[in-house]
Amino acid sequence: MASPTIPSSADNADTLQSKLSFIHRYYLLLKAHYFLFFAAYGAFYPILSITLRSRGLSDTEISYLNIGIPFLIFFTNPLMNYIADLSRRYKLTFNCVYFIAAIACASILVAPSVKSGNIQATMTHDTKLGHILDLCASQELATKCASRAKCGCTYQANCSFDDVLNRGYNNQMEPFLFNFSMKSENIREETNDINGVTKQQACGIKYKVLIDNDIKQYRENPSFNRSLSRVRSSRLVVCGITCSEANNCRGPRNSDQTPFIVLYAVLFVVGTSLLTNAIPLGGAICFASIHRVDIYGQQRVWGTIGFGIVAYTTSLLYNYFHSIYVYFIMFCITSGACIITTCFIRIQPDKKKRRSTVDEIIIQKNDNLNHGKTKKNRSQSKILAILPLLKKVDVIVFFSLTIIWGMSYAVLNPYLYLYIDEIAPCDSHSVIGIMSLVSAVSEVIALFFAARFLKLLGTNLSSVIILLAFSVRFGGYYFIREPYFLACMETMHFFNFGILLVLILQKADSIAPPGLSGTLQSVSMGLCFGLGCGIGLIVSLFIYKSLEHRLLFLIFAIFNLICAIIYGIYFLISRKNSNKSIEHNTSNIIVESDTKSNEEPLLVSSIENKSDNQIDK
Repeated sequence: MASPTIPSSADNADTLQSKLSFIHRYYLLLKAHYFLFFAAYGAFYPILSITLRSRGLSDTEISYLNIGIPFLIFFTNPLMNYIADLSRRYKLTFNCVYFIAAIACASILVAPSVKSGNIQATMTHDTKLGHILDLCASQELATKCASRAKCGCTYQANCSFDDVLNRGYNNQMEPFLFNFSMKSENIREETNDINGVTKQQACGIKYKVLIDNDIKQYRENPSFNRSLSRVRSSRLVVCGITCSEANNCRGPRNSDQTPFIVLYAVLFVVGTSLLTNAIPLGGAICFASIHRVDIYGQQRVWGTIGFGIVAYTTSLLYNYFHSIYVYFIMFCITSGACIITTCFIRIQPDKKKRRSTVDEIIIQKNDNLNHGKTKKNRSQSKILAILPLLKKVDVIVFFSLTIIWGMSYAVLNPYLYLYIDEIAPCDSHSVIGIMSLVSAVSEVIALFFAARFLKLLGTNLSSVIILLAFSVRFGGYYFIREPYFLACMETMHFFNFGILLVLILQKADSIAPPGLSGTLQSVSMGLCFGLGCGIGLIVSLFIYKSLEHRLLFLIFAIFNLICAIIYGIYFLISRKNSNKSIEHNTSNIIVESDTKSNEEPLLVSSIENKSDNQIDK
């Protein structure tokens, strides 16, 4: 009988090398998944607000659409993750959600514009001012096309002579067309009093535009002067005002355009909410595929790299082709590649089945002693374990901070991009592309050094720095007038997202009861990017519409500075009190040698509680 073959060390090494190669290949798929997903995000999200504006939606309508999204995400995010956890089909759930989101987002980029009628004006003659265009329109009329003059936008008037006696237009007198300017020295503005007038009559501002120089070529024409002499009214000519670039001179909307507005609202809500829901679903795929949770950041960082590269590259292509289809094509390519790549990611066999958590093991042991417990009661007791945390001052302060950070994020989108489109209308895509690239690079660096940064400074001091970074960032948006220099402020994204994200996850994990770390992390992220962002959008809308647009950034810069001072004072007081408590209770509290003095006692106590509840192996 042949003796059994004993594997040699060389065979073991080959087997190990084969397994490592297999694992490395699937990790490359994870990196590609994140790269392609956030690349599609970068080809769509930065220019979403200015695309909606170019399609004919007003700033108020865009703001209203953005307000509802965070509150919707606050509820749909847990629902989508629950469905994925329940079915254990992470890839299928992600691809279904992302496919619907991609169709909605791509449709926004190519959907038809909301059509509006021409602004109606009359040409009259004043003995002192000369020929005048008398019209009524919104304040945007004098700014939108004028700011885009370098892009080739011009104001145009298509006029016809008005024969009052015949109660109509005299077709024997040929219409004429001329360009005019809306310079401050050429216009007279008068706010329209809407009291006692109908909604159609209350159009905003009454403009009187001096046009003698603009119609000089016609005034020198004898036939034109003869036509003027035949008109027997001070209302000489009726004109339709347009702009050479669409949606910059909008009159009343056509009555049949309501379905298009509803279409944009549906596409926006479905697309942006599901696209955001796909982010944690991608995280679930990653955690179900990797062998160690500590290497998650090495996969996720490729998403930030993809976002920055594609956002910047697409802006360069747009400047070359001057077509929104550049964004559409880039988004479709990256989205399709992301869905295909996700299909080939391998979920580990041992993670396809639900594994017991520490709490479930404890409950199982208790069930052997007491069979009266039901699964429903166990689930409820598990969730109710979070409620005692709300009695702790430190936890309340932490949740309040997450809401404040979320409110600050609401200013960045959509109001920052709308503001850039106002101060640099001809270069807005380039500016936004460069800013996206700088913020992505800052975020990548932060994700690599966040753990060391938090270990060195502690969560309290880091929280103060994050608030100060928001203050510096918004202050820069207010004081810097050169659009391209605004990219310097995006370096604050190192603190405002990279450090902030890791801090929220670590802090939630440190204060969570055993087995509820993921739940509390989801709650914290929901408070920040859901509830906090929604509140911030409501406040920003009020400021943006009531005051000068640029003042929005100054107000939030002061707001974050005040919050940093208040939290700094609270941090110093709590640190002093915790030191006194340690001095009086040294016999009951064990202080680790590497515990930082600037960490609140809540972190120490929560960690101790977790260790006390560990199961002996």
